[in-house]
Amino acid sequence: MTNVAMVTLKDIARVSGVSTATVSYVLNDGPRSVLPATRDRVQRVIDEFGYKPNAAARGLRGSKTSTFGVVFPHEGIEPIENEYFSGVLSGILSVASARKQVLMLFTGMSWEEVEQNVPTFCDGRCDGFLFVAPPANSRFLVDLSERNKNIVLLGTRAWGIPVATVDADNVLGARLATRHLLELGHRKIAMITSDPRSTSSPERLAGFREEMAEWEVPVDERLVVEGHYNCRKAEDAVLGLLGARKETGLTAAFCAHDCIAEVLARVAAEIGMRVPEELSIVGFDNLPHTSKLDPPLTTIHHPLKQIGATAAHTLLDLVEDPSRDREEKLFEVHLVERGSTSAPLRRL
Repeated sequence: MTNVAMVTLKDIARVSGVSTATVSYVLNDGPRSVLPATRDRVQRVIDEFGYKPNAAARGLRGSKTSTFGVVFPHEGIEPIENEYFSGVLSGILSVASARKQVLMLFTGMSWEEVEQNVPTFCDGRCDGFLFVAPPANSRFLVDLSERNKNIVLLGTRAWGIPVATVDADNVLGARLATRHLLELGHRKIAMITSDPRSTSSPERLAGFREEMAEWEVPVDERLVVEGHYNCRKAEDAVLGLLGARKETGLTAAFCAHDCIAEVLARVAAEIGMRVPEELSIVGFDNLPHTSKLDPPLTTIHHPLKQIGATAAHTLLDLVEDPSRDREEKLFEVHLVERGSTSAPLRRL
């Protein structure tokens, strides 16, 4: 006999020969219509397995579950070991505790898999969701917004979608980082960006370009390279940048994330470049371990815990009153000057 407790939405979809989305539409009676024959087939399988999505039923009755989800796909590193996520999560947890909410984590998948499993976020288990740094143009954000789901984005602002967002002022942070290097006397400054699917990376690049223009210093496009938030994937960009330093005259770099800055400093040391004497480096995020690097990293402070707490409050306020405006909240940032930057080395 089938163990009913182990039956999942995917099991029902597989046996019925339909997608999980179709099963969800049958269970929730929408939002999209299902052909009568298909609906009957899915319902027979549901009845045969004795599948009873209790959380979904609660959601359909309009009652609240006092549970909200945090969605953070990751690659190659456990989320709790990711200092960006753990910083954000500490703020979220403090609010969950204060407002007596249960927190459900959704990790261990890619954003592409999130895209394919939108019904998972519509089954009534959670009153709403926090999405940590999702791709800005993701179809699932449009789908959830059109279904009037309570969602808040952290670290990314959606393009043209009416959803609440909480983020740092990326343009300001990039301008502060670039200004610091310019004030030290650098002119051959590289910009290593991050994942272009988020809004933070293009915003930080825009801030870099704005500050260079303000100082009337031309941007050498050979020094603008695409990195990645994944440290291992950032290494290729770093190697190419440093390999061409004799042609470009590179003396400094602003990195879109601390992990990229750390990779840059390590690779520079491996090829015999001294930081900061021969290469000044500025990061972005002020992750806890960066103050203990050798040399300690100059970086832009990113108020991660405050952002996490504000996002959680914003989501829970939306759950209590869905008619609230979906606002955009930006936090100010500031430069933390440490040992990885100095005036450029004079060459005789």
